[in-house]
Amino acid sequence: MRVRILLFLMALGAAGAALAPGGSSAAGPPTTCRAARWCTITASGDSSPNATQFAIGNVRAGTVLAITQDDVKHRQVGGEIRSGELSGLCAWSQYQRDWAPVVLADPPGGCADPVHLTSDYVATTAGGAAAIWTGCYPRCFGGVPLRYDRRCGTHNRTFCYRRNCTEYANFAPWSSSARPTDALRRTQRHRLDLRYLARYGDTWNSHPFYLIRDGQVGHGKGNWVFISATACGVVPGPVGTYHHAPRHQ
Repeated sequence: MRVRILLFLMALGAAGAALAPGGSSAAGPPTTCRAARWCTITASGDSSPNATQFAIGNVRAGTVLAITQDDVKHRQVGGEIRSGELSGLCAWSQYQRDWAPVVLADPPGGCADPVHLTSDYVATTAGGAAAIWTGCYPRCFGGVPLRYDRRCGTHNRTFCYRRNCTEYANFAPWSSSARPTDALRRTQRHRLDLRYLARYGDTWNSHPFYLIRDGQVGHGKGNWVFISATACGVVPGPVGTYHHAPRHQ
């Protein structure tokens, strides 16, 4: 009987140590991407004058995230990606619901503040404005429509693309060594939503890349992706916020 009581007390002590502040959470399951195929990664958990909740890449289902920030108000988590395509990157989730279980990393590691400034990954125009297109219809959440048009760029046709091209899950827009990776699919002459121009062109030939949303692809399947301006023949209109969809000529 004494042996049983002693074993019971030892088990209680071990459980208490694991749950106490500063106790190791290594024994529990890691936080992983639970989306159907891809979890979108964003630059910030909230919007501010210098940082925005824009998508900056995607990670596959099953990717491990060491959470260092849990933004309960906006239902987002941030931290260090520990596996897969973007391993080692500090970033935020697009949605907290895509990740489980939500457990803070202990120790937190090097991503105590996993925010990317907008100027780190978004290009600027010749006039110094950020190359961002925002559609407010009425919520200012998405981009501006980009339509397929074989005559795009002629007779003042803008906000269009003239060739079907490949959509990529990742591009690393914050890096001078940016290059497209993780090809997902090709466009099918359908509408896309233009969001921003990446700060850097691809490392091979400096071709510019855009972040777009493919409205024909559902959440969790890689709907925020990168396309080549050159391969797609993209001709954007002026940057800025649009409260009505721009007219396509």
